[in-house]
Order: sequence, then C-alpha cells, then structure tokens
Amino acid sequence: MREYNISAFTVAAIYVGTIIGAGFASGREIWQYFGVFGKLGILGLIFAGLMFIIMGMMLVYIGRKLGTSDIGHVILPFRNKTVASVLGYVVAITIFVALVTMSAAGGAFTKQQFGIDRSVGGFIIVIMVIFTVLGNFQRISGVFNMLIPVLVLVVAGGSLYVIFTPMISESGAADIAPSPLANNWFFASMIYMAYNMIGTIPIMARAGIQARDMKTALRGAALGAFVLFLMALTLNLALSKDPAFADRMDLPMLGMAGRISYVFNVVYSVVLFFSIYSAATSTFYGVTTKIKDGPRKKYFVVILAMLGFLLGLAGFREIIAMVFPVVGMLGFFVTVMVIFNFFRVYSGHGRSNQIEKT
Repeated sequence: MREYNISAFTVAAIYVGTIIGAGFASGREIWQYFGVFGKLGILGLIFAGLMFIIMGMMLVYIGRKLGTSDIGHVILPFRNKTVASVLGYVVAITIFVALVTMSAAGGAFTKQQFGIDRSVGGFIIVIMVIFTVLGNFQRISGVFNMLIPVLVLVVAGGSLYVIFTPMISESGAADIAPSPLANNWFFASMIYMAYNMIGTIPIMARAGIQARDMKTALRGAALGAFVLFLMALTLNLALSKDPAFADRMDLPMLGMAGRISYVFNVVYSVVLFFSIYSAATSTFYGVTTKIKDGPRKKYFVVILAMLGFLLGLAGFREIIAMVFPVVGMLGFFVTVMVIFNFFRVYSGHGRSNQIEKT
C-alpha cells in the first residue's frame, strides 16, 4: 500500500535533485565529460539526455510494477533472491561514492568561495544529509518540491546570463585535455549517464511506487530528464565562452559568476551549496535502504555518513576525473541489466507485487 500520492512534478524534482549535485551545478562534470570535446560534446549531451529519459521511465515503471525499490530486484533481470541481495549491496557501495563526492564538493566550495579549510564544508554537508535521511521519503520529497525549482531557475538563468555577458577569454585552450579514462565524446557521455543512473535507482523506483498512478510516474521521469538536458546544455554553452578558465577551476560556474558580479556570485554560491546537499541526500537515501530497519539503523547511518566525509577529504576534482569513470564502467553493466529487467517486467514474466492495474 502506498503511503503518499506524489505528482509528476515531484517525481521530476526527485530525478533532477538526485543528479543536479555539485558536479552538475558547478559545471565541473559537464565540462569534464562534454565541454572538453567542443562541438562533439553537444552530441554527447543529446545522447545522455535521451538515455536519462529512457532509463528514468524504466526505473519508475519497474518500481511500480514490482512494488519495490530494493536495488537488487530493480536491477536483476531474473529471479534469484541471493544474487539480487548481493548485487544490491554491491551497487549500494557504489552509490556511496556519491556521498563521498558531495562531501568533497562541499569542501571545494568552502575553500574556493571563502578560503576556509575543505573539511568544514564537507562536514556541514554530511550533517545536513544525516538529518534529512533520518526522516523518511516524505521528508525528502517535501524538501525537493521546495528546493529544486529554485535551483533549476538559478542554474539555467545563471548560465544564460554568462552566455550573453561579454567576457574576455583566457589563453591556453590548446592545453585542454579530457580525462584519460574518458577520452572520446561518446564514451564520456556513456560514463556520465551510467554513473549518474546508478545513484537514481532506489529513489526513482520509490518515486514510481509513491506516484499517483503509472502515467504520473512516467511523465515525471521524462520531465525531469528533459529539464536536466536543458540545464546541461546551457551550462556547456556558458563554460565554452572561456574554455581555459573552465578547465582549471574546480567549480567553474562559480568562478564565472565571480567574474561577472558580486551579487551573482553570492546567489550562485548559495544554489551550488544546496545542489550539493540535494544530490548527497537523494543518493545516500539509496544506500540506507540496504540497512536493516531497527533501533540501530540510525547509528549505522551516522557512521556511514561520517566515513563518506573522511573519504571526501581526498579532493573533488580528483574524484570527478578518476573515480567517476571507474564507477561509470560498472554502471554500463547495471544499465544493461535494468534494460533487460524492464522488458522482463513489461512482458509480465517478472514477479509482480502490483499496486494497481495498468
């Protein structure tokens, strides 16, 4: 039985909030996996956008038809409880990297914006995440309903502001090179999609269950993916105005904002901070679904979150360039399994705990 009755708007907000974190809103991910390839990066963005629409709709469909957000059951294209359980824990560990990344992003934010030690920003993000996740899905969806529209408007509007503001470019564009683990536009777009898709699995499946009906869930997933594509496109065009500057900055859009005006920089810095928080919250929620319910669960949640904080001290830029591609490679296999599982469930061969007739 469903506890809530969320709208397509809320489903879309959850999807956007899961992906719009520091790497996205700061422009670091968009530059690293699309911008460095110039015009070919636009093709990569289009491909990734289409895949986000397809995968988002598949995830909410599987979750709703099976009545579960368990990571293993959503992914595995055949029935085997043991394999599903093991796979679920493996993917949960992988999703945990997202919290590490967002903790590192919080550190990069406080260092670049205020000159404060990285550990301070990471610690603040982790504490906020713990408080939210120790609530329930309703608390997360409520926060996203209020927060995500503001983030979308400021990120997209800020990107357009940069695009249409005259700016002197730095020299040195010839030195720009992609990550050695994602050195062509198509492979980079696949890695970006696969990495981010892993983090959306449990929360999008849950969103599918909690939606008003199947059509609402599917429309919400498609809307969220389309909004993400438009935001990524405007970010890419904004950063392409000064490739050398974008390439050397940990948080390039924040740097761009600072070059234009103090007010714009302050506004964008607030949005960036809450983007970090939203992605960290939604992905870490997925990790906590693998912790057995009970009085001790909250202690495990706190311990895991603090471990993510400690690992995040390694540095944001390094994680984006080197860790994301490795996780993305695992994401390829997970993506293929989700696709097969979707067709299995769609054809009626999957075990169904349906919450409605469709």
